[in-house]
Amino acid sequence: MERYYALQNKKNKKPLDVGCGSLSASIGLDGRLRSVNAVHPVHGFVTLTPLEPFDNGKWYDSGYVRQYRKRIVGEPAFVGEGFGFQAKLPVANRSYGYVDETNPVIVESCDGFEITHMYSAVSEAGASYLIHEMKVENIIGEQKTFFISFGGNFSMNRCSYGQLTEGGPILMPDPHNRLKAGGHHMAVSNPNLGARADMLLFDNGQPLAVKEHDEKSNLPVSWETGWDFSFQPGEIRRLHAVYSISADAEAVPQIPGELAVLDMMPKDLVFPQLAESGEDETSGWAEFVIRRNVDYIVNCCSVPVDDSVCIITDHQLLPLAWNRDSYYMIQLLIEADRKEGFLSSELKRRVHGVVRGHLLWMFEQAERPNGYWGRAYLTNGYCKDNVFQLDQQCYPLLELCDYYEWTGDEVTVKRIASRVKPVLDDLLENRDAACWIFRTGETPADDKVDFPYHFSSQVLMWHTLRKLAQLNETFDFTGYPLAEWAEQIHHDILRHFVVERDGVRMFAYLSDLQGNVQCYHDANDLPTLLAPSWGFCGKDDPIWLHTIAFAFKEANAGGFYEGPYGGLGSVHTPHAWPLGDAQELLFSSETGDRSRYARVLSKLESISFWDGMLSEGVNEHTGAVESRHWFSWPGAFLSQVLLKTGDR
Repeated sequence: MERYYALQNKKNKKPLDVGCGSLSASIGLDGRLRSVNAVHPVHGFVTLTPLEPFDNGKWYDSGYVRQYRKRIVGEPAFVGEGFGFQAKLPVANRSYGYVDETNPVIVESCDGFEITHMYSAVSEAGASYLIHEMKVENIIGEQKTFFISFGGNFSMNRCSYGQLTEGGPILMPDPHNRLKAGGHHMAVSNPNLGARADMLLFDNGQPLAVKEHDEKSNLPVSWETGWDFSFQPGEIRRLHAVYSISADAEAVPQIPGELAVLDMMPKDLVFPQLAESGEDETSGWAEFVIRRNVDYIVNCCSVPVDDSVCIITDHQLLPLAWNRDSYYMIQLLIEADRKEGFLSSELKRRVHGVVRGHLLWMFEQAERPNGYWGRAYLTNGYCKDNVFQLDQQCYPLLELCDYYEWTGDEVTVKRIASRVKPVLDDLLENRDAACWIFRTGETPADDKVDFPYHFSSQVLMWHTLRKLAQLNETFDFTGYPLAEWAEQIHHDILRHFVVERDGVRMFAYLSDLQGNVQCYHDANDLPTLLAPSWGFCGKDDPIWLHTIAFAFKEANAGGFYEGPYGGLGSVHTPHAWPLGDAQELLFSSETGDRSRYARVLSKLESISFWDGMLSEGVNEHTGAVESRHWFSWPGAFLSQVLLKTGDR
């Protein structure tokens, strides 16, 4: 019997998500779809959406980028623009939940009817489908007829990839939507994109006919069909919409055939509520957060590409791959797998496939036009932003070491090992001539640097080389003295980054190695926080303690935000970041400050989304979301902290 998680009525809400890797979707609070997204061999990720494409003249307009993202969410009401089934009845009440933290459920009470919407994403015979089941039950003692529609606004677009710090836009193809409907099928295609969405409708497992229609437009096409259904007392009717997306605008639709839609939906549902008060509520919330974040990574962000897997940072706003983000997402999967009895055997199998596939994607699929990994990638491996960031060169190497420690998979490591030395050679090109410190073009927040040497990336480089040295003892992929290099880096970090500020010694954020430094700490700089865990320094090291203490004070200009919901954030999006709160949670745990830990955990619970995910930034005064309703990294890191501290 499946678990059911009821969603609580929280401050921060967002559409609900479901996926199966190659296909994903988000559902508005009215039950209609905000999008259906899928991998595309040329464009990376495409989307069936109610919105017009991103404006090609607005790539460097951060205000427009933020506004377009809000429209994808559906703010302010999360309803209105969308498509799918809809009952033309007044809704007295709606409740929301997840079955097995995977399948969204919406239950509506409507004038004598109970309507249950459930959404599943499945792969079958090489194709992927989203299935929306609308179960309608007449719960009153009389016959009744009402109208159910299917339709909305439809546009077949490429995902925009619009960034706040644009590293090089990829222009959107010209919009050209064709909506064609007939039989129990409708399709929306865009020949300029080379993509097509197909929708098949069923009534109690039988084809549900729609009115014929054929329309072309450079705008989203608005179309609706519907039926008057008569219900006897106690009668139950199940309607299904099956969605698929193909990379061929003229493709013949893939009919599921023997794929029985009724058999693909979870059965025998029970609806226990999460605890509503006291300590059990926090415990229930923590486990839900961990399970939802694992599910989101595996099903919405792990995109199969040939025999590899691309890990995107989210499936909606920025379905691009960052080595940095994906490393911490992968870490959650590994830690969840290590937790005895936490994952099912099937999920463990999938997790192992995702992590191995991701290594192959980084080393074999992702382009490196200038020898180094770029900032961000399309799922097909195309380097969108060819910018050198030091930390993004380290994370693939570190993930390789972690993978071997976790699995002992010699075959995969040997397949990749020969590709490690060229990465090291390129890193040496970015080493300062006079010492073992390495330059970077941008910070881990994707922002330009005032000085080229970045502290937390040096700590990461040190940690990576130490782990690589251990791996090299088994696989002998380089003759470089990696352990000696690590020792030199440690020595030179202490020499060049320790500064005095306000009467105490701390680590600087940036340096030019000529005496000029910037003192700052950012929510994106996890290696600084993790330095003691990695053995760079002790947890009682005064220099490190002063650095972290500085991070959570107003003196950390642009990095710390004062207010009831304030905390560590970033100049990238100038607000408090939940990722910064997760840093503070781990710091308070590591230093034994239980009261601080409880306070930060309570704040995280209050600002998290009702579906267990975290945003990029929140308003430090109200706790409302300011940036990115979809962003997997902070939820993945928080989940690791919760697993480590035992809050489940």
